[in-house]
Amino acid sequence: MAIRILSDRKLVVLGASLLSATTIVMFSLHAAETRQPLSAGQHETRTPDNVSVPGVVPEQATHAKYTGDPKSSQEAGSPTTPAVQSADGRTPESKPGAAAQQGNSGPVKATKQVALTFDDGPDSKYTPMVLDILKQYEVKATFFVVGRQVVNHPDVLKRIHDEGHSIGNHSWDHANLTKLSSDQIQKEIKSTDEAIEKVIGSSTPMVRAPYGAVNASIKRNLTSAGRQLVNWTVDTKDWTGAASADMVELARKRTKNGGIILMHSFGGKNGKLDNTIEALPHMIEALKQDGYAFVTVPELGAKKE
Repeated sequence: MAIRILSDRKLVVLGASLLSATTIVMFSLHAAETRQPLSAGQHETRTPDNVSVPGVVPEQATHAKYTGDPKSSQEAGSPTTPAVQSADGRTPESKPGAAAQQGNSGPVKATKQVALTFDDGPDSKYTPMVLDILKQYEVKATFFVVGRQVVNHPDVLKRIHDEGHSIGNHSWDHANLTKLSSDQIQKEIKSTDEAIEKVIGSSTPMVRAPYGAVNASIKRNLTSAGRQLVNWTVDTKDWTGAASADMVELARKRTKNGGIILMHSFGGKNGKLDNTIEALPHMIEALKQDGYAFVTVPELGAKKE
């Protein structure tokens, strides 16, 4: 009887041993089938639930939990996103008027054209400032220059030309052409042509009469000489010292497709054009948002008389 009991215990022990061995073998086979080999350059890491996943960094290792406070993730050590810079190295916040465009979904597709024009220069103060803004916004404009100013500031006229802007004749000394004789008018135009050509190597077919003052005789004489008489469709009144916001609002309200905007790069009330410089970036941004592309008068292909 004792011998039988002992044999039963041995059988129980033997059965338990066989069961454990079988379980171990089956678990090992399952692990070998489900485990994928690491590819070259991968490192094994573990997710929070301790399941092995090749090459995946646990999210909790790089991102702090967001609590609803924009500062909380940065204070907890999460990486911050650097400000996006444009080709000129400026962030959007550093550009004039950029704050006004925050919230826009993106750039507006240009479907209309407008030409910015600047009269009475060049000079050594305001014209370079205008050129700096145009360069920053990649805008080309048209400068109607006075011959006497060209002689005084040839380097600025050269910069206007070198930076791809168009140049027009605005008489020698800003005279009212309607009060001059035919010979005097011819001298005003010719002397300015010669001054321009001396600096940039060529003259221009475009003429803008000072004050926009023309009559039938002037139109006829210029047209017969192959000249293009260019007026404007929008006067910003910058020469009166108008507030910059008023200039922007006026330009936005009155500009139409194919329009020509009048501004100045010299002169102005008491010789100051500070408001012009302040308004220009905002005007460019506003008209771009309205779907306008900025072109020169020759590119506009419109003859304003």
